[in-house]
Amino acid sequence: MHKKIKELYETLPGERKELAKLTEHFLEALRNIEEQHRLTVASDALAGIKPNKDEEIAFKDTLKSVRQMLIIELEKTVQDLEHQGDKHWVKNFKDGII
Repeated sequence: MHKKIKELYETLPGERKELAKLTEHFLEALRNIEEQHRLTVASDALAGIKPNKDEEIAFKDTLKSVRQMLIIELEKTVQDLEHQGDKHWVKNFKDGII
């Protein structure tokens, strides 16, 4: 489990731990996409097709950004859960959380 997700998993109350697991599942899906892309690029290379460097950089940067966004959104959700009932807390999600 990703270190930050593990920390958040530990802070979540029992009935909310599934949020951290869901985020971990999303990250695993991204790893699978990255692996499939790697295999495609490798098979293209065997066929003599060179990868476009700009597209490869954009692909990796996009995956990195999505991973960071997932963790940031989980952190915000945990913050809102920790401050439930606190009338002075400014919620991260105006429409509420689960």
